[in-house]
This record gives sequence, structure tokens and C-alpha cells, in this order.
Amino acid sequence: MRITYRMMTSRYSNNLNNLSVDLDKLNTQVATGRKYARTSEDVSSAVRGYQIRRNLSKVEGYQDNIKHADAFLTNSESTVGQIESSLAEATDKILQGMNGTQSEDTRKIIATELRTIQSQLLETLNTSTSGVYLFGGSNNEKPFVVVNDKLQYNGTNLDDLNEGTPAEIELLESLKKDSLYVDIGLGVSFDQTSGEVERNSVFNYSVPGVNFVGNGINSTTVSGEDVSNNLYDLLGRIATEFEKPEGDYSFDTVDSLYGLYQSNSQKTFQTTTEIGAKTQYLEFMTNRYETQNFNLEKRQTQVEGVDAAYTYIAFQSQKVAYSAALQMGQSVVQQSVFDYMR
Repeated sequence: MRITYRMMTSRYSNNLNNLSVDLDKLNTQVATGRKYARTSEDVSSAVRGYQIRRNLSKVEGYQDNIKHADAFLTNSESTVGQIESSLAEATDKILQGMNGTQSEDTRKIIATELRTIQSQLLETLNTSTSGVYLFGGSNNEKPFVVVNDKLQYNGTNLDDLNEGTPAEIELLESLKKDSLYVDIGLGVSFDQTSGEVERNSVFNYSVPGVNFVGNGINSTTVSGEDVSNNLYDLLGRIATEFEKPEGDYSFDTVDSLYGLYQSNSQKTFQTTTEIGAKTQYLEFMTNRYETQNFNLEKRQTQVEGVDAAYTYIAFQSQKVAYSAALQMGQSVVQQSVFDYMR
């Protein structure tokens, strides 16, 4: 059978196109490091790769949430440290005022200093970051305000938050639980009855101020008087006692108030410990997700990636083959033309 010029050029053109397609595919693999550019090229690997990418996206979201919560806790811990410093300074002033050698005028000066610390304490309690109050729970307004010389938290007088009636207990518990939550991969679930998110399935990264400032009243510290348990009002009450004239001033009253103040101040140190525990847990979760992310990326490379060395060698070999085909084609086409002219 006679091989015509058209048959030869057609066969050569097809072979050259196949070489070109393979060369382009290898070039893409070398450039991207991926086995395929379209899902249709490897459906099985593409499906597995999609699942891995989805898991990677989830992990990335959890990591972002952890960073946000960790930054918030860092600011909270720093601010609680400032509160502790203010309370320690107030302690020194109170002990100084309780010294029996102090005059009436000196005690009044100390009372003024205590009220200054009181104002600083209120300002610190209302510290915010990025428009969110550190100790206000989900409230987007100042959580601590003074109304009629009494401290309020999220619109409720702290003196009224006693653990007496069921209604008072329920209100106090709701304020203590009103925190900020974030999903860090604990498996978010919802209460089937209320439809609300289960608190154990998300991470609580805020500390409501009512938990450490104090609430309710104490009827036993000073005889015949209901003394506020919260640190702000308690400092004001001590300052008021220091401001009294010599005949009305009572060392025993200040001593009793100071004992209550010292007892309630311990809650701030407990809060620091609580924040530290939450921060450690976030560190644990961070390490866990870093390991998970590494394993997922490794698996993604196995599913979607190519062997770089093998692919590069194959690409270079294909380039040589393609160049040789072009050179041979010039010779074949030229010879065929001469044959055709005969």
C-alpha cells in the first residue's frame, strides 16, 4: 500500500499534538505542584482533595477564633492585674489610715486618696477592646455605672443581687453566665428544648465583672448596717468612715470593713487563675490544631501533589522528545514534498 503525503502529515500532526498535550500537562504539574488542573482529570483524587481542603478550612477557622479569644484573655489578664494593683494600693492606704497616730485631717486626706482609687477602679472595670467591654459579658454598653452613689452592673444594682429568693438567685446566675463564646471545634450543639447553643460545646473566653467585683449586702460586718459587698462601694464606705470627725470615727468599724474588703479582694486573684487556666487550654488547642494542620497538608500533598523530582525529569524528557519530533518533522515533510514532485 502506498503511503501518501497526506497520510504521513496527518499521522505526524496527531503524534506531535499528543506530545504537545503531554508536555503542557507536565509543564503545568511542574509549575503548580498538582497532579491535575481540572476535576475531570482525576475525580477520585479531586473528591478526597476537596474533603481535605474543607477540613483545612475548618481548622483555619478554629485557629482564627483561638487567636481572637487568646488576645481577649491577654487583655483581660492585664486589666485584672491593674485592678489588683489598685486594690493593693487601697490596702496600703487603709492600713495607713487605721494607724492610731493619724490625725483627723490625715484620715480625710487618705479618704480622698481612696476615692481617687475608687474612680480609677471604675474606669478600669469598664475597659474595652475593639468596642467590646472586657468584663461586661455580651453587653455593648458600659457594664459598670454609679447611680445614686451605688454601683450597678448591666443595669442592676449590685446590692440587690443577693442569694436569697429564687428570683434573685436566677438573676445573679444569668448575669454570671452572660459571657462571650466562640467555636474552637468542641462540637457545637443546641439544646433541643430552648434551641440555644449548649455552653459546654463552645469556649467561654470572657469574665463577667460581677464574678469578682462582689454583689449583695452584708448585715453582720457593721452592727445595724447593710454594707455593700462589691469592692467599689466598700472602698467608698471605708473612705466615708475616715472622713468622720474625731468623735464619730470608729476604728472598730474600719477594722471590720477592712476585713470584709480583704476577703472580697481574693476574688480578683481567683479570676487571674481562671484566666490563666483558659489561656493554657487555648495553648493546648493551638498545638493540637498545628499538628492536625500539618498532617492534613501532608495528606493533601499525597493526594493532590506530584513527585517533584520525577515530574521534572519527565518534563525535561518530554521537551527533548518534542524537540526531536519537530526536527524529524522538518526532514519528513521536506522529503515527502520531493517525492510528491516526482
